[in-house]
Amino acid sequence: FFALASVSTVCFIQFWMGSIQLANVVNDSSRDNQVAPTPTAQADGCYHVFLDVGSNIGNHVRFLFEPQLYPAAKIARNFFKEAFGPELDRLNTDICVFSFEPNPDHYSRHEHLRRAYNSLNWRYTPIHAGVAHHTGNITFYHTGDDLGFTTKKSNCRKECRPEQVPIIRLADWIKREVADRRIPLTGNNTIMPPRVVMKMDVEFMEYEILPDLMLSGVLCNNIHAVMGEFHHDLNMIAYLWPMTYQGQGEGSLWTLDRGTAKQISTEWLRMMEHNPNCNTKFFMKDDESYKNDGQPLPIIQMPSNNTSIP
Repeated sequence: FFALASVSTVCFIQFWMGSIQLANVVNDSSRDNQVAPTPTAQADGCYHVFLDVGSNIGNHVRFLFEPQLYPAAKIARNFFKEAFGPELDRLNTDICVFSFEPNPDHYSRHEHLRRAYNSLNWRYTPIHAGVAHHTGNITFYHTGDDLGFTTKKSNCRKECRPEQVPIIRLADWIKREVADRRIPLTGNNTIMPPRVVMKMDVEFMEYEILPDLMLSGVLCNNIHAVMGEFHHDLNMIAYLWPMTYQGQGEGSLWTLDRGTAKQISTEWLRMMEHNPNCNTKFFMKDDESYKNDGQPLPIIQMPSNNTSIP
């Protein structure tokens, strides 16, 4: 009897161990066959996208979302009309705005705009960082005058208060967060196809950022239109030239004079215009019609259930 019991016990233990091994094999196989979760992009669900690169105090998002307050902002309003359709025929819920602004003095204002617009289901995401052709940190200088904030210490005239801020490689960010976003089948109130457009006002860093956007393929493949300015045409800041930039090696510098900057920017535009594989249209004007805004900030709408706005 005991011998039979021992044999039975051994058989049960072997069966139990075999079951565990089989379960482990099944589990391992299941893990191998599991599909990795699809990463989410910040622009998922956005039909249109507006990138406000060098946002300053955020006027351009207001020109887009609240155009009735800014009748003189004709350059920006015409640009948005071309990109997203007539103002009366579009809904702000179809458009997502991402702004890039490194100046900490403007962070609280952008956060107020974010909360106000998000309370209306208008997607506004301020990114408190600068943009560049690489990711890292950079020292900006508060100048205390109309220039405001600059990466070039030599640009300081009134004061020169340094502050280190993060910078993002714009080409990488657009590829990761916008290029392959999940786009709704149709907009809520638009006959326009999905668009990604950009305003760029980055105070001389365009001579580093635009070549990187071009060479990476991001510009022609993903950006339908760009408005902005090359700073060589502004006589009021002619004293800032020539500009010095960081080279590839540590301590390596390269210099760009105003005449060369004008020449290469003209050639960039010609190349974009005549390249059949490039979808990007340039509108090289900036709209500074309301430099200090002049309008009260929008009211943060509180939901009816008294829940807070994030």
